[in-house]
Amino acid sequence: MASIRAHIWNGRPAPCEHDDLPIARIGTVQPHGVMMVVVPETGLVEHVSANVEEILGVPAPAVLGHAPTVAFRDAESLARIAEILRPGRRYFDNPTPLVANGRRFEAICHLRQGRLFLEIEPYVDAAHDYQTMVATALDAIARQTTVQGLYEAAARMMNFVTQYDRVKLYRFLAHGHGVVVGEFHAPDSKLPASFLGYHFAASDVPEAAKEILRTGKTRQKPTQRGSVPLLTLGAGGEAVPSGDAVDMTDCWLRGIHPCDNGYNRNLGVGSNIIFPVCIDNTVWGLFVVHNRDEKFLNYDSRVVIEQLSMMFASRLIELEAVEARIAERQRLSQAMVATVEGSQTMLAAMAAMRGEPVGSARLHAMHAVSRHVAALAPTYVSINGVEVATAGRAEDRFASELLRLADADGAAVIRSGPAGHVHLVGSTPDALTVRGIAAMFGNRLPPLDSSEWRVFATDALGDFAPIGPDLRALASGVLAAPIGSRGDMILWFRRERVVDATWAGRPPSTAELNSEMMFRPRADFAAHRAPLAGAARAWLDQEVLLAAQFASAIGDVWQRAQRGVATATPATELPGDPVVVDQRADADHPVSRTAGSLAVALPSAAASRWNSVA
Repeated sequence: MASIRAHIWNGRPAPCEHDDLPIARIGTVQPHGVMMVVVPETGLVEHVSANVEEILGVPAPAVLGHAPTVAFRDAESLARIAEILRPGRRYFDNPTPLVANGRRFEAICHLRQGRLFLEIEPYVDAAHDYQTMVATALDAIARQTTVQGLYEAAARMMNFVTQYDRVKLYRFLAHGHGVVVGEFHAPDSKLPASFLGYHFAASDVPEAAKEILRTGKTRQKPTQRGSVPLLTLGAGGEAVPSGDAVDMTDCWLRGIHPCDNGYNRNLGVGSNIIFPVCIDNTVWGLFVVHNRDEKFLNYDSRVVIEQLSMMFASRLIELEAVEARIAERQRLSQAMVATVEGSQTMLAAMAAMRGEPVGSARLHAMHAVSRHVAALAPTYVSINGVEVATAGRAEDRFASELLRLADADGAAVIRSGPAGHVHLVGSTPDALTVRGIAAMFGNRLPPLDSSEWRVFATDALGDFAPIGPDLRALASGVLAAPIGSRGDMILWFRRERVVDATWAGRPPSTAELNSEMMFRPRADFAAHRAPLAGAARAWLDQEVLLAAQFASAIGDVWQRAQRGVATATPATELPGDPVVVDQRADADHPVSRTAGSLAVALPSAAASRWNSVA
């Protein structure tokens, strides 16, 4: 559902001083392995890590400008490296076993930006063989029937694969903050402290790091001892630091920023692994695996971890859909669309009888049905009578169903044209403010007609326009989908959710986020109580997809109805237009008329018109 996910905007993190750290071009390599960067056309080493002599026994100047084979003597290793360097090679059977200095290594190869990367790591045995790890993990994930059970099983399986002391499953929330939703400790764990339920500030994961995490790449940090420089040949033939010349986005051995190493040391962690859970190029969360002592995990184990994270993401989507009753809501959507279509047919038949005398019962039915159709609410108006409509319960039932469709607190149907109006359902801002929100699309909000799925969702409307606390309380979450191409629209709203959160250390203030403090390792992880506010409960991908499909289906119904009655009805009285203006009474829907604090403005209006008046 990549096209849907691309239009779900979670609250944006506050800018932080360290967001632009050159993490991908850090210019250093982790000390446990050797990196060589080769020019494929020549087969010569352009960059090598400074620890090559310590690990492989060959000084860096003797490697730079030569073939990687200069660091090996074993005949099988030389043959395998020659195969890696074969001209035109695009894919590699990782890992490749090698031997140097009497030690076993494995090389992991990939191509990026016209360069061949050889990452040479020491070989270690895994706790279990590859097939056992995959089969056990797959079985444990597949057997889960609840989201929380999945969290716990995935953390347990990560411990099974890694044999580390502690596994935390960390889910990202609005504004980049996160919370530990699952945790598992090894029976003999040397890190007994639990962070289950603790929140972590967004500043703990710089934006540059998230860009790399979106690739799905696992990061292993076997030691917190620091990194070594990547070297290249200088003008005089000497080995000099490469600086930021090499993009190491895909490298296992990419160096660690000193701040990151200090962060883990302050946590009492000697080795850690971070691997993302990605859903359609978005980082849903992280598995963070900690060990008290230094520890290295081999390539096969890391591949199992990546497979396990993909299994987890797939099963998570399924179980979220089950717990959110998406299938039931899909059936509800189909029933509502069918009812709208039936009522449109009824209106067309009434229009065809326009020349006949109109009795009071028929006139009442025309009014009731047209009123409901104008608000997408013709639910259960009988074609043979008006008893449901006259009882006033059709709208009540429709209101409940429209909200249940998106699991929303409120909804608004905006009708365009000369007789246009706003029909409000549930807990919403007032009609004037709703029109103001709709006018933001194409200006402060993305246009709704710019993709295959014409839909937009955010859990933090306040990130797009300055809004007052009353409006934020009612409509922090907005899900919008256009109906047809005439400017009609459905908006669903969710209230702001304020969480009394327990944080692992006090979250930094705005001033601290923009200070040099962000380049120093964090040392405070003690429990700190502070509210997490400014956003609604996040929209699920399946909910956004369902809303888009529902609005598209309603648009198709209206378009067919307009074509069907165009020859019998003046254009201004087509069923797609409201016959009566449906204004919600305060007595029926007790929503404060002072709740709106967003001024009405057209997309071309000056930005100052959006300033809060609350």
